[in-house]
Amino acid sequence: MNRTRTILFTVIICICSGISAQQVYDLQSCLKFALENNHNIRKAQFDREKSIQARHEILGALMPQISGSGSLSYNIQKPRFIMPNFINEFLPPNMQDPNASKYMTIEMGTNFSAGIGAALNQQIFNLSLFNAVDIAKTAEELTSLAAEAREEDVISQTANLFYAIQATEYASEMFDRSIGIIDSVMTSMEVSYASGLIRKVDLDRLKVTRTNMATQRASVINAVEVQKNLLKLQMGMEMSGQLDLVKIDLEAFESQAKTGDFREFDPGLHTSFKMLTRQQDLQQLQRKAAVYENFPVLTAMVNYNYNGVSDEFFRGETNYWYGSSMAGLNLRIPIFGGLSRSSKIKQADFEIRKAMEDGVILEQSLSMAHRNAMLKLEDSRNSIRVQKANMALAEEVYRITEKNYSQGIASMSDVLNSNSSLIQAQMSYADALNNFMKAYVELNKASGTIRELVR
Repeated sequence: MNRTRTILFTVIICICSGISAQQVYDLQSCLKFALENNHNIRKAQFDREKSIQARHEILGALMPQISGSGSLSYNIQKPRFIMPNFINEFLPPNMQDPNASKYMTIEMGTNFSAGIGAALNQQIFNLSLFNAVDIAKTAEELTSLAAEAREEDVISQTANLFYAIQATEYASEMFDRSIGIIDSVMTSMEVSYASGLIRKVDLDRLKVTRTNMATQRASVINAVEVQKNLLKLQMGMEMSGQLDLVKIDLEAFESQAKTGDFREFDPGLHTSFKMLTRQQDLQQLQRKAAVYENFPVLTAMVNYNYNGVSDEFFRGETNYWYGSSMAGLNLRIPIFGGLSRSSKIKQADFEIRKAMEDGVILEQSLSMAHRNAMLKLEDSRNSIRVQKANMALAEEVYRITEKNYSQGIASMSDVLNSNSSLIQAQMSYADALNNFMKAYVELNKASGTIRELVR
């Protein structure tokens, strides 16, 4: 019996330890988890690795290209050649056969033939190929920047969901607080009703209000679970996993709302602007590729072959092997391509001009987004200040109204109205907190400093 109690006690301790050890995620923990497990980020990393291998593939074309070959053949019927019968004509007249055929056939070759060989080709001068290496390198950099842009999107979306959950959980706590106040009032009213001091209709109205508030609270709790599922998806976490977030820190929110320490707009900090710069470099390289089609290409080659023939299977007196080798240069000079190459150059020039216009448009768009984000942050900062004061006022109004009701100088309608105003003020304050942090994340993204949230 004692042993059973000991085992049961140990199991309970282990379970409690597991529960107490459950990780509670703050913003940095969520962001780091998302950067390590988000599936879209993993796909972007695969694209980056693929671009590295693509560059290695082009670099391989600059290395010596060596190939080997081998052959073995058996002549089931040897080839025959037909030629004039000059042998009969070369004989003395008295030895010539007047009935001899005008043509004769000669069997050529051997029954078996075989050969092995190797060939080496090396690019010596090929500007198009050299330029292709630079294009592959620029494409690799573009892929890396695209992966960084994907990470920044994940950081932004994860942070927005994190703050939204905190604000919604705070709203749920406010509902709990209001329901607790209603419950205390209801208890005193039930005593008063039992004593005949109040009407039943007043108590029933309070019960209806309490039921409506409980229903709204249940909706808020469900909204929290929906947001957590979205956050799990964004983080790459299993849906069945437990996700607990730290409670909202109102002091940190309000402290952040009082500061306006953001650096000036710099387009060079934006990954999208860096990508456009690399795309412009790529357009320049593609123009070079069109120009280099007019340049000659010089290639060196070396071949070696070792061949054998035999009437028997490579034995006996007819078995004979010999080697052959060759070294040389191959020069290809473009002379006239029907003006197609000049058209390619002109097309590349237009693409470069388009890329320059894209740069101007992007810089203006980023500047506009930064200005709008600053305005939105300032507006949400003012909203927090106003809604906090409004919530404090609503709490004071409700406290006074409830006190007056208990003294008989206020009606139940006044109590319910003041309670409804308090709930609305609490929800507005929670919404103002959420809007501020969304604006804060948006401004970080518009400033090109979104990665600072991970630190």
